[in-house]
Amino acid sequence: MEFSYKISESEFRQAWRLERRASSRSSLKTAAFWMLILLGLLLLYRMIQPNRDASGLSAQQPVSRSAIIEPALSTSAQSMYLERVGPLLVLAGIWILIVGGLVPLRLRRLYLKDPRLQGQFMVNITSDSISTENTAGTTSNCAWNVYDYWCEGKNVIVLMFHSGPYSILSLAGLSEPQRGELRGILGQALRKK
Repeated sequence: MEFSYKISESEFRQAWRLERRASSRSSLKTAAFWMLILLGLLLLYRMIQPNRDASGLSAQQPVSRSAIIEPALSTSAQSMYLERVGPLLVLAGIWILIVGGLVPLRLRRLYLKDPRLQGQFMVNITSDSISTENTAGTTSNCAWNVYDYWCEGKNVIVLMFHSGPYSILSLAGLSEPQRGELRGILGQALRKK
């Protein structure tokens, strides 16, 4: 089976998401790492903040008679709550900003900088191997044993190497019978994840 395609930026992002989802162990390790960092920063903040007793007053400040007699105001309870939870909310907000904003910018930059992704791909797939040629000057001919598995998105198929990197096949220009033929070849050669 022979076909050609060009990888769009949205297909590149979708392939990256597919790879991250398929290798869930690395995603769990990353999430656990960042949760430990956030917890450590919160504990560090709690250690360097001045000690407070039950009334919410600083331990270094003298307690006046009027402070003991006056009932606790709801604003002081809210401020204590914000002091305890506020840093965690700020750190979580920064983390969401980094993951939600910087990762797409990084992927866009990677896509635009790589000349191999800008070229037209010509692919020849058989039951024994896959041959790829790109107008940017890269060629490869690989047997199926160099790949670990494959996964499929809306218009993208990702072929995962055993060593971690992956190859992207765009399905945007293929008809449904061609997609079925491609899935059949890949299903016989590799496991699907």
